[in-house]
Amino acid sequence: MKFKCEKVEQLTLTLENRPGILADLCAHLGDRHINIRAITAVDSTDSGNVRLVVDDPDLARKALSEAGVACTSASCLALEMPNDPGGFAGIARTLSVAGINIDYIYASGLQDTVRALGIFGVSDLERALALDWEG
Repeated sequence: MKFKCEKVEQLTLTLENRPGILADLCAHLGDRHINIRAITAVDSTDSGNVRLVVDDPDLARKALSEAGVACTSASCLALEMPNDPGGFAGIARTLSVAGINIDYIYASGLQDTVRALGIFGVSDLERALALDWEG
């Protein structure tokens, strides 16, 4: 089985760490018909860093700006992965053998499905895109 991989734009923003702020932000994006494909948030005492992959990064940047939220962007690897025991190990091994470091990942799969979605920050995105992602 061939796994789909693509280059995606990830938006990174810092939000105050308080109840409701993430809900308000997600509602703001949703009201503008922006779909969040993947999200992760890491908190600290006063703020949290949020990484988003959305279906329309340009529109999302505009919506975030309207909401007074600054963001940065970076290119990442979006990869369909096998959703089974050891599936991620194979992905990590493929990157490792190619000499590509995984800087970070956020991923999820639903129970009883054969594929999961992983968003990877990697040391060499172009080489990672060129790998044979056969499962």
